Formats: sequence, structure tokens, C-alpha cells
Amino acid sequence: MPQPPHINISTVFASPLIETQMPDCDALNARLRELFLRWEQDQGRPRHSVPTPVIKVAVYESDFSLFENQETEIQVLARFCLQYTGLVIQRLNGYSNDEMDRLRIFHHSWYHLTRHGGYTAQHNHPMASWSGVYCVDPGDAVANKPNNGALRFLEARTTAGMYLDPGNAHWQTPFGLGELAFSLLAGQLLLFPSYLMHEVAPYYGARERVTVAFNAWVREAGAAMDPPSLKLR
Repeated sequence: MPQPPHINISTVFASPLIETQMPDCDALNARLRELFLRWEQDQGRPRHSVPTPVIKVAVYESDFSLFENQETEIQVLARFCLQYTGLVIQRLNGYSNDEMDRLRIFHHSWYHLTRHGGYTAQHNHPMASWSGVYCVDPGDAVANKPNNGALRFLEARTTAGMYLDPGNAHWQTPFGLGELAFSLLAGQLLLFPSYLMHEVAPYYGARERVTVAFNAWVREAGAAMDPPSLKLR
């Protein structure tokens, strides 16, 4: 029986999605939760963000300058998120250390408090290259709600599901079709390209689901005057 011909399979139009875990984060997360809940109730606290068109139900959204706050816990989280983003940028782009030294990362950052029945509709983040979500507190687990408050990434290939049959319905990783859902854990950081459409599934729990999000974009040092930036290395 003749041998089958060699088959070359390429992974095209792939998107990176990166996950890491902050070590020993229980005390930090407890303090972050305390701060965010207190700040939500502080009517004298200035808000600098403007409403976005993204539909949110039972979700409190802070302004977009969280990482500028000088509270020790906020700065610990900011360094973890942004320095990790820098490591990912260097690896995926193949930048040398010298090239990294010439780059700066700019960012917006905020926190969400999601309560019972709350969700965030599908959206992406234009005008940024990277976005991240850090989980402070995933809230309550609900036995009959497997995607309770899950962060869901939607199919990025817009016509991928136009026709499904046994020939393509069960493609294996990395080619599978459909959404990708993450039930976040405390201390987990997900980093993803800002063009990816994503949403937060309805959350059902008595305790607040607490997350921090950020958008990042990169420019040559001195190329522009933008919001606060950080060296990437």
C-alpha cells in the first residue's frame, strides 16, 4: 500500500492569548477589593472617565487612570501587569534588549465591580495593541452556572461558522471554531490583542466580582506626549 503524501498544515491568522498568575496575591487582592469598594462609595472622589458605548448592566466602572494612583497596592499591581506586558511584547516581536530600551508603553486602566445579574456586552478596544484583565475576586461560584461571570472571547474569523458539517465542526486546537471562555481565578492575568471581541457573561453571586482591566499601546521614546508611560524593560 503506498504511503500517503506529506501534508503540510500551517497555522494562519492566529491570535496570541497569554495567561499568568501572580504569586502570593491573597493579601494584595484583599486590600484591592477593600479600596475599590470604598472608592465606589466616595462621592467626593473625582471621576475622569467618560461613558463608553459598551453596554454594562449591574457593573460599576471606575475612571481610566487607576494605575496612576500611588497607593502601594495599586503600584504593585500596575508593575506586575505592565512589566509582564513588556515581556510578552519583546518575545512576540523578537525585539532585542536595545530595541526594548527605546520603547515606552502607554496605558489606560480601570476596575469593574460586577454584581448579581451583571454583565458586559461584547466589545473590543480600538486604538490599543494590547489589553489585559486581572482578577481580584471572581465572586461566588454557582453550581448550575458553568460560565458564571466568565470572560468570553468570541470567534475572530467572521465567516468561520457560515457552514458547518462533520468536515469542520470538530477541528482540534488551534483551529477549533467558536468562543473561548475563562472562569477567572484570583490573581490570574489574561493578556490579549485589543482587536479580539470579548464579553463578560452574566454573573450570579452575592459577592462582588472584582476585576482590573487595562489597554496598552507602544511608541518610540520621545515620539509623542501621551498619558503616563513606562519603560518596557
